[in-house]
Amino acid sequence: TPAGETQSVDSVRYHKLLSVLDRSLSAVVDTFKLEDLSTVFPDLAREIPAKLADSHEQISTYIRNSANSDFQAILMQYEMAEKLASLDGLVKEAAERKLASEERPIPSLSPESINRNRSVAIKRAELARLKARLEQ
Repeated sequence: TPAGETQSVDSVRYHKLLSVLDRSLSAVVDTFKLEDLSTVFPDLAREIPAKLADSHEQISTYIRNSANSDFQAILMQYEMAEKLASLDGLVKEAAERKLASEERPIPSLSPESINRNRSVAIKRAELARLKARLEQ
């Protein structure tokens, strides 16, 4: 979409990512407490507590807005909305195919069975080679 336009995304994964980012950002901003700022600047807290509280609010808002802006830039740079919407579509298609039984499920093979199958083929080839040598 052109710069400045907002995009409506129906991706469940994208909305969950935004929710996690928002909760994480809130957790970070919530750790920045006025009491801690008052401890760092005890004279200001004592002499002009209202101004220190305003400063705390401004700093908190700046941190939230700046980090949110950075997150949005990263989401746009990596085209997360489109990619997660595409992933949602793939998952939905796979679930529909599974329900419609259009595809046979791929059997789960253990590493041991894969190696055994490879070694059987190698052993058969070696056996055939040895038989041919004996017949000479």
